[in-house]
Amino acid sequence: MAETDWFNKPVENSRELILKEAFKLFLQRNVEKVTVPELERVTKLQRGAIFYHFKDKETIFKEVIAKYFFSPLNIFFPVIPDEAYSLQEYWNKKNEHLVKIQSWFDQEEILINPCSAFFHIAGQANLYVLDFKERMLAFIACDKKYWKLAAQMDKKVQNSKMDSLVCGFLFRSIYVEQYHTTCYYEKLHTFEYPYFLESIFAIKN
Repeated sequence: MAETDWFNKPVENSRELILKEAFKLFLQRNVEKVTVPELERVTKLQRGAIFYHFKDKETIFKEVIAKYFFSPLNIFFPVIPDEAYSLQEYWNKKNEHLVKIQSWFDQEEILINPCSAFFHIAGQANLYVLDFKERMLAFIACDKKYWKLAAQMDKKVQNSKMDSLVCGFLFRSIYVEQYHTTCYYEKLHTFEYPYFLESIFAIKN
């Protein structure tokens, strides 16, 4: 599904409504802290209607992870470096993605910072979802690949002695580190491009 579809995706039926509203709750609280009465309140559905679609709350959580965690709504989502012909352009593209996520959080009235929210739900998924580690490692590998591709398209990298894999790794490391720092802000904000790293491109062949 295209990234834009996720940020404007309408809820088409009760099952989708339950998953979306449960996702919003799980972003903010542990699985055991999210109650059935809360699910009834946010979905405006009765218990019987909720559990007509799902066996139990843990099943809802697992389906939430499968549907929403590995989607463009996630801060960790690997953004394809299309039309990004330098590391700076790719950095800006990643920032544009973060702006969309924060806008979606605002639209859905989710008050927690998206970075804090996704670190939290990732920790919960690691406990409850058997294949989460494997899927998360694949997610990370894909992100690393895209940073490498962005580095390969950067003319400054091409003209330097730096390996594109190393450059992609350096820029990605700084970008990902800012996810952790941003957790302590009220809202997610775009990350400042590390111009100081461009000094490494000054070394010519």
